[in-house]
Amino acid sequence: MTLLVSISGCAEQGTPPTQQPDSESATPPGSYTVRLDSERSDPGQFRPSEADGSIRILTGPTGIAFRRGEQVLSGDFRVEATFIQYGAPVGYREAYRIFIGGRNLYSPDQEYTYLLVRPTGYYLIQRRIGDVLETLVDWTSHQAIRIVADEGYEPENTLTVEVVRGETRFQLNGTEVHTMPASETRPYGVAGLRANHRLNIRVTGWSLMILDSEQ
Repeated sequence: MTLLVSISGCAEQGTPPTQQPDSESATPPGSYTVRLDSERSDPGQFRPSEADGSIRILTGPTGIAFRRGEQVLSGDFRVEATFIQYGAPVGYREAYRIFIGGRNLYSPDQEYTYLLVRPTGYYLIQRRIGDVLETLVDWTSHQAIRIVADEGYEPENTLTVEVVRGETRFQLNGTEVHTMPASETRPYGVAGLRANHRLNIRVTGWSLMILDSEQ
C-alpha cells in the first residue's frame, strides 16, 4: 500500500541518472511516497511533514518514505541523515534508519539495504527482498550511538552510508562501524528513510551526494 505525500527536502546530486530503476508516473518527482509494511495499516497514521528545513515523522505503523528522483545507479555516493527522537522512555526499542539500493519499491518484490539504530545503543544492517529480511550485521552495541539515558532525553544520531571504490561504509555519528563489499549490499537504486511504529522523530541534514571518485 502506498500513500503519496508532498513535502519538500534537498538532495545534492550530480548528473541525473539516465535510467529509472523505480518509477511511478502518478507520483510527482518532488513528492514523498510512503509505503507501509502492512496493507491493513492506516496510511494516515504515518505522517511526514516539512518545516524549518527538516522532516518530522510521526508513526503509528512501520513504513518507508522516499522520492523516486533520489537514486544513484553507479559510482561513489554518500547518503546521510540526522535523527532526533522525542518522547522515548529509557529502554525503548523502536528504531529508525536510512536505506539505499531501493528497487521495485512499488511492488511486492521490493528491495533495499538499511542501517538501523535503536535508542538503546544498538545498530543492525539488513537487506530486504520482498518479505524476506537478510541480516548482514546482527544487533551490535556501539558507544558511538547516543541513547535515551534518562527520562526526557532526546538523542540525536547521524546515520551515514558511503559507497566508495567498491566498498559500502556504514557510519554512526562520524564513526565507521562496519565496511563490506558493495556487491553484498547492492547499493544502487533509490535512497530514503524508514521508521518503526510509534515513533516521533525529526530528520535534519538529509542528503544524497555524488562523491568524487578520488575520495
